[in-house]
Amino acid sequence: MNDTPDWAPNVDKDDAEKPRKLVLTPASKIRIKPVRWLWDTTPEGAPPTSHGRLPMNSLSIAAGGPGLGKSQFAVWMTARITTGTLPGELYGKPRGVIYAATEDSWTYTIAPRLIAAGANLDLVFRVDVRDDEELHARLTLPKDISLMGQAAEAYSVGLLVADPLLSMIDASINDYRAAEVRAALEPLVAAADRYCFTILGLAHFTKAGGADPLSRVAGSGAFGQLIRALIAFARQEAEDGTEEFVMSLEKNNLGRLGLPSHSYTIQPVTIDTPDGPAYVSRFVLGPESTTSVREVMRAESNGESSGSLGEVVEWLRGWLDDSGGSDEAREIKKAAKKEGFSDSSVDRAKKKLSIRAKQQGFGRDRTSHWYLPEAWPGDDAPPPPHTR
Repeated sequence: MNDTPDWAPNVDKDDAEKPRKLVLTPASKIRIKPVRWLWDTTPEGAPPTSHGRLPMNSLSIAAGGPGLGKSQFAVWMTARITTGTLPGELYGKPRGVIYAATEDSWTYTIAPRLIAAGANLDLVFRVDVRDDEELHARLTLPKDISLMGQAAEAYSVGLLVADPLLSMIDASINDYRAAEVRAALEPLVAAADRYCFTILGLAHFTKAGGADPLSRVAGSGAFGQLIRALIAFARQEAEDGTEEFVMSLEKNNLGRLGLPSHSYTIQPVTIDTPDGPAYVSRFVLGPESTTSVREVMRAESNGESSGSLGEVVEWLRGWLDDSGGSDEAREIKKAAKKEGFSDSSVDRAKKKLSIRAKQQGFGRDRTSHWYLPEAWPGDDAPPPPHTR
């Protein structure tokens, strides 16, 4: 007599009783491959690939606060991939780039920036989603990962820019839950390895997290184990009072840490369009820098401990009063350090006092003078000589 009730599901008895198994593979059977670098800045005479920065066919993140040029950096990378001019595995081998952006306009921002950066526009692809059942469909992870991989293979894509990466994750996924974000991104990382393209995801810094760049990346709980490299961006005020941007490799799972940081600038550019000039900006990589993003963030986080803002304001006001209302920025900061005040504390005091700066000279001879508002001589007057 069969005791199975009529409503019971039809389950194959053999399948139901199959035990869970572990499959062991000897290391001798695993194919070993060298790491290949999309971006490799190894100087002449150094060991090969010893300065690899972005590994191929993996996920890397470019992160920083607002207004630091992350998107311009992604365009800079795009231009060099599409023209075969990025030092690394693809040098001399132009490849396509899928540029997936959700925050900037292609018409007014992205396409003009690509032109300003010198990209091959025929090899840069905007990605749209056609779905008869969804009127305003957009690229969504992990739903569209297999389609992304197939498109990357069909168009010989070497780079996928995701700007920003978190915005492409399905809305049903809680991006504060690391396990859910990892589950959405792991298939994308696997697709990058299978279809041979690299992912550069852009991310924002959170206000919390102190001086560790990785812990400041939004979604870092999920990214930390998946990303192979983190490029971080920061801004500080140089000793002469000018604004200075710095870019550092703050994580490099497959290569060396401690590679030199680089300064960079964001330059204004005017390009011609059929409807008149368009004004955009572009990323320009500068020379190596002795300052790292971590050091800038550490100075920012420790700034108030180097003297309360009121104390620094009072000191700075007194210093400039004693100097006749103006002095060179480098001399001010040198004196502030002797008092135990950090550069970031002095910069905040400068803003509090509405101090203005005037530049003079070029290159290494360039100087900056700070003026109290009542001592400002006007835009045409030359800065006074240092008197202390």
